[in-house]
Amino acid sequence: MAYTPASLGMVSNSGGPLGMSTWTYDTVDTNSTVYAIGYISDALERGMQKGDLVYVRIWTTATPTTSAEMRTAAGTANILTAMYIHIVLGISTAGAADLTNGLAITITNS
Repeated sequence: MAYTPASLGMVSNSGGPLGMSTWTYDTVDTNSTVYAIGYISDALERGMQKGDLVYVRIWTTATPTTSAEMRTAAGTANILTAMYIHIVLGISTAGAADLTNGLAITITNS
């Protein structure tokens, strides 16, 4: 699949000249696809900076588009399968983000 700008959102911004922002991104793409250089192609335009955090949630078949879809019980077609925390290493001259490989967050239900 390809990067979907509508699935990227800023969660918080600490402000100031050396502040940082936290972002979420929902996708069905693999983690290695997401952290490929240039995947988030509009990072500069969106306001991403070096050092920002990006939480990536990976879904099985479709990215939720409403809060109701986020509350759907487990066992339905749309299941959260993985989550990663990435750091923005830099922004290219074209405005795309370069993300770290990501720290996996274990998803369990016991």
